[in-house]
Amino acid sequence: MLERLDLKRKISKDDYNKVMDTLGERLGKAQRMARDAKKPIIIVFEGWRGARRSAIINTMMQEMDARGFNVYSTVLLTDEEKKQPFFTFYWKHLPALGHIAVYHRSWYYSKLAHSRNEDDVQYNCSRHVSYDRINKFEKMLTDDGYIILKYFLHLSEEQQKENVEKNAKTLGKAWRDVSPALDESGHYEEYLDIYEKMLESTDKANAPWHLIAADDRRSAEIEIITSIVESVEHAVDAPAPANVPSIRPAAQYDVLSKIDASVELSKEEYKKDLDKYQKRLRQLQIDMFKARIPTVIAFEGWDAAGKGGSIRRLTAALDPLGFAVHPVAAPNVVERQFHYLWRFWMNLPAPGGVAIFDRSWYGRVMVERIEGFAKDYEWQRAYDEIKEMEAQWAEHGFAIAKFWLQIDKEEQMRRFTARQNDPMKQWKITDEDWRNREKWDAYETAINEMLVRTDTSYAPWTIVKGNNKYYARLTVLKTVVDLFEKMLAKK
Repeated sequence: MLERLDLKRKISKDDYNKVMDTLGERLGKAQRMARDAKKPIIIVFEGWRGARRSAIINTMMQEMDARGFNVYSTVLLTDEEKKQPFFTFYWKHLPALGHIAVYHRSWYYSKLAHSRNEDDVQYNCSRHVSYDRINKFEKMLTDDGYIILKYFLHLSEEQQKENVEKNAKTLGKAWRDVSPALDESGHYEEYLDIYEKMLESTDKANAPWHLIAADDRRSAEIEIITSIVESVEHAVDAPAPANVPSIRPAAQYDVLSKIDASVELSKEEYKKDLDKYQKRLRQLQIDMFKARIPTVIAFEGWDAAGKGGSIRRLTAALDPLGFAVHPVAAPNVVERQFHYLWRFWMNLPAPGGVAIFDRSWYGRVMVERIEGFAKDYEWQRAYDEIKEMEAQWAEHGFAIAKFWLQIDKEEQMRRFTARQNDPMKQWKITDEDWRNREKWDAYETAINEMLVRTDTSYAPWTIVKGNNKYYARLTVLKTVVDLFEKMLAKK
């Protein structure tokens, strides 16, 4: 791909200034168009060391409103950021609707740096990241309306050497400490092959590469800014598709009808085993912290199925400094500015910590599906998006537990009625609970499909028989104890 670029192309200073007089105005206007259309944009700059990305980005910045964009570089990721799942930094720094994120080196550089530093403990956790993972990450974003523009700045070997030497002379000895990027010096052909493979593997219709001949900075700037302007103008002016086809028809599965939720357990047996499991869990949390193994626990279930009670018995055994409970409701005004998975990446635990989600990302394929908050093609593709997210967490070493608390329709009615008649518990029952109950069959169809499509070896579902609250709480505790013991044995 790169050998087809004309690296000898040049433009005079006068011609450059004439073009930039109008091109700069178009860039500023394009940014305002994207803001008004609420189009989030991600601009990625990759290429050879010495390709003068900073100068090109600086030129762009002079023509844009600084309140509408942020510039990031993964060269300077902190040690703690490197210990997170590979894409965490990029999820946390997604641009909001109408904003722009500019990457002076991005996830492509991080993958390359990790693969070249496999003996460095800071990088070991991300060696498994593949170009396929990157393609799926980008597609999740473009499917959700993000515009991704990727530029690779190509230099000849001679020009690269000249630029690197000039930077070192101009910026002094501290330059390499300030910008400790990979240095391809003396290994041009080796890195040329690496970059070719990267470009070929990740040049996709939804996020194509723009290859830039960068020996002449002025011509490179004009080509890049022209591309950005035209891409944004096209994205804003293009009419929305009239009918987006569904990925697949809704499937019919039968899981819940086979579950007998009416297992009995006495209060005496419950108290005895509760103490046993909580003591064991208390020690295991310490061991998990020492082993630096993070944990994500997701609770889903019917209204009044006992999620809150199970979470309280679980957290009662844990050190409060080592866990956080995240109640999940409809996304708020800030969360609606981002991809629906963004808020869950924002709440991932640190190494050794525990994140508990009281309802979770599975709302996409349940309540958002049933209530029409997500279009058919949005919730249908969510199964694969969710499995991809959980796979990345698991490959990073996360312990993952997912609970569906199952009660039958009659038990739910008994609990609803008890709450309605108890002044101390009336706050727990809402009109929405009654409305959801009327859609029991539709929710059951969605839940069955969710349980089948997202049950994996690395993040399996545990269906908790919940008519008896004692039995349900012990099932949750025992499952988490078993998970911790398994993860520690693997470690």
